[in-house]
Amino acid sequence: MVVSYAREPMQRSSVPKMGGSASLADVLNVVLDKGIVIDAWARVSAVGIELLTIEARVVVASVETYLRYAEAIGLTGLAAAPNGQGQGRGSARVSGDDVVGYLSEHPEGLRLGEMEAYFDVPRREISDVVSDLVDDDKIRRDDNNRLYFAANGNGNGDNENEDEDERA
Repeated sequence: MVVSYAREPMQRSSVPKMGGSASLADVLNVVLDKGIVIDAWARVSAVGIELLTIEARVVVASVETYLRYAEAIGLTGLAAAPNGQGQGRGSARVSGDDVVGYLSEHPEGLRLGEMEAYFDVPRREISDVVSDLVDDDKIRRDDNNRLYFAANGNGNGDNENEDEDERA
């Protein structure tokens, strides 16, 4: 029994090519918008004794991109000068009035990390103050954008005091 197959020429599908070449500016724009993270870890040891460990994380991104993702995963701890050499408030306790005043100066809203950097206090401390202010309805939080606003002036035109004045 003889079996024969008719072979027809195979149709090749073409690989789609990008239209034109990307300039360095285009590539840089994408890298800064999306960001690149390179993690490196190395250990040098001899006879079971660790001599050197190197850990490095290189982030190539725009400041806006870095802050957006760093805050999402809790990496917004800022480098600080040694005790006594910083320009900020250091260990001084931040008051609720200070936070409300600072938020009033920024109607576009602020992130917790921005307030932490401005007041130069640990994140836990600013977080506790902000939580108390939210509970007391002195400031409000936009959960979608993780922004905080002064309750009486958030830049969106929905000032509660103005509504009460119009009703009177």
